[in-house]
Amino acid sequence: MAARTSFLSGRRRRGGFTLAEVVVYTAVLGIAVAAFSRFFFGFTRAAGKAETEMKGSFGLRLLLAKAESDLYEANQLESVSASSVTFRCDIVRAPGYGLYSDLDGDGTANIKDTDDDGDAAARFSLSAADQWRAGYDLEDDDDDNDGNVDLRVSIYYSAAERKVYRSVSVNGGAPVVFELAAAVSSFTLTCYGAKREDLGRKIDLGGDGAAATGDEGEEDGVITEREIDWTTPPVGHGDRSGGLDTAGELKYVTSVAVYAEADTNSDGKPDSMLGAEIMPPLLALKRRR
Repeated sequence: MAARTSFLSGRRRRGGFTLAEVVVYTAVLGIAVAAFSRFFFGFTRAAGKAETEMKGSFGLRLLLAKAESDLYEANQLESVSASSVTFRCDIVRAPGYGLYSDLDGDGTANIKDTDDDGDAAARFSLSAADQWRAGYDLEDDDDDNDGNVDLRVSIYYSAAERKVYRSVSVNGGAPVVFELAAAVSSFTLTCYGAKREDLGRKIDLGGDGAAATGDEGEEDGVITEREIDWTTPPVGHGDRSGGLDTAGELKYVTSVAVYAEADTNSDGKPDSMLGAEIMPPLLALKRRR
């Protein structure tokens, strides 16, 4: 009888849990759940961060691709600041321009004609102030002979909206505005000259715009906005106004560096950043006039 009682007691003990066992199991389960929770939430945060960075990077790449496409075609800068630039492009960039029509009726389609309106010979009969209206296409800013600049393009940043815009004005008409990018927390344009160019050769003088002072930037091979603006006649064309705001100063510019940051989740921290330096080859044509 005692043996039977002992056997049944053993069965009862094996069929349930003691308080100590429950406590141990609960503690182990809590540790496992906590570890899994940390892993899960860490993975979720990492995945969210990666997605945010990917969206920001994609948006910036599109922005720089569009800005570079326009700036590469610039043949004359009209104005520039730290957050905006306005420039002229050839009429072939104008929406709806008849590439395969024949504006001057000479039998050559505009796309293959070096002088769409046939006025190259008339250029030097015009005053210096009016010569922009005639010439071969790459220099002629009035290829359709309507008396207006064919194409003006502006790229500018609205800090309040955190957006970058592009505006296009055809033949002096009202600008048509397009949004290039949103969630942009920083957008900066920086202009440079080139020491290899005739205009830039003599102004590598550093921040004080004076020769042989040994200040920072002097003879470093880089022509900065400060040097362009700070080197006054007869050596340069600067007016020390704090920016490149005259036609003479803008002629020194050979490249424009674009830098942007994106804050896709609006947490005040940049999720991605990207920059590029564009060297518009057609600017050289008007510098040599």
